Amino acid sequence: MKPLIIIFTKTIEKILIKLDKGSSFPGKIALKLNKNITSYFKLPKKIIFVTGTNGKTSTAGIIANIYTQNGYKVAHNSKGSNLENGIVSCLIANSNPFGKIKKDILVLEIDERYFKKVINYIKPNYLVISNLSRDQPPRNGHFDIVFNDINNYLTDDIHLILNCDDPQVVKFGLNPNQKVTYYGLAKTKNSKKENKYNPFDMAFCPKCNKRLIFDYFHYENLGNYRCSNCNFKRPNPEFEAQLIDDTHFKINENIITMDSNAFYNVYNLTAGFAMTSITKLENKNIVKALNNLSLDFDRLETFEVDNKRGAIILSKNENSVSYNQSLDYINNQPNHKTIVIGFINVSRRYRFNDLSWLWDINFEKLNNTSIHNIICVGPFAYDIATRLKYAEINEKRILVCENENELLNTIKKYGQENIYNLIGFEMETILKKQIKEDVTC
Repeated sequence: MKPLIIIFTKTIEKILIKLDKGSSFPGKIALKLNKNITSYFKLPKKIIFVTGTNGKTSTAGIIANIYTQNGYKVAHNSKGSNLENGIVSCLIANSNPFGKIKKDILVLEIDERYFKKVINYIKPNYLVISNLSRDQPPRNGHFDIVFNDINNYLTDDIHLILNCDDPQVVKFGLNPNQKVTYYGLAKTKNSKKENKYNPFDMAFCPKCNKRLIFDYFHYENLGNYRCSNCNFKRPNPEFEAQLIDDTHFKINENIITMDSNAFYNVYNLTAGFAMTSITKLENKNIVKALNNLSLDFDRLETFEVDNKRGAIILSKNENSVSYNQSLDYINNQPNHKTIVIGFINVSRRYRFNDLSWLWDINFEKLNNTSIHNIICVGPFAYDIATRLKYAEINEKRILVCENENELLNTIKKYGQENIYNLIGFEMETILKKQIKEDVTC
């Protein structure tokens, strides 16, 4: 029976690929036909999980790419389907009818709340944790809940690769029996003595509950810290990145070139370097792979309309760290620009239209003379515009477009030479369709 399920769902997968449709449906069908189907698969000896609030899709993709460019066959849920259905779909796509995964390495991006479910049927050798911060409050509640959902299922035989700049992540390494490798980022010219923005997710020591002292911040609660009372502090990382300029940095004297000046990518690349280096890949081969790597991973796409350059930046709603990094990226781009902000649904996973997260985002950063105007678009356009007004952005610079179907026309009419679209997934689909139709007219 199980081989027939694999054959059937593989057929579905091939049809979906031709139709350019979603990647988790074969897994959903397989689990409905047999809820224990995952126990049927024969997995590779090397299994890597990547989880965290932000950066897990990019980091998992970087790790998979490094191994692939070094001659390994890698199974990877590359479309970001990181829940149970998507993971089973990945296994189906990479197995024969008898459930044998025909790859050397399995790299899985795992949703941080689903870690406790996935680990019941797949046990990783390595677990990379990028960061933990507040995200999707109606689903996750407090980030301490997310921490416990992971920490309670860790065993001593899982090798942890942890971001040492995040004190919330370093908590995972407090178990003295746990094998841990740390990576991080050294102080840069842009590191700040004070964190001027809320929220600050980790202000107190996880060991003694006294206040943490930060010597500097990179952004949010990432930086160099120590407890004011006990010995808890930022560990010395085995792999530490040092910025050279906007597109170059080095890890332990190995120079890496980025094709993007998005600051957060340094963390993703350093995590990938650390993960692959501890599995005995030669550093020179890792560097070569990283320097041949595109960092977009479908999160930033460009287009041109009416001689105006546009970019679509997918950033997570309900997640201030991710959103603020996107705002920083836009602010750092040269020339006059227009910013488009909008979304159709707050979340793709539930229907709670909780907009409190808008007040965690530092829209005050957009008080920038290079930003000519800001277009608020979609069913929540006035909510976004209200938040911008409270950020003391001049009302004359704020435009409202309630109808997302008029977005491209609005961009044509009011957009400056560079247009940055900070929009949700559904609105991305609509804008891309409008651009395609405009080109064919």
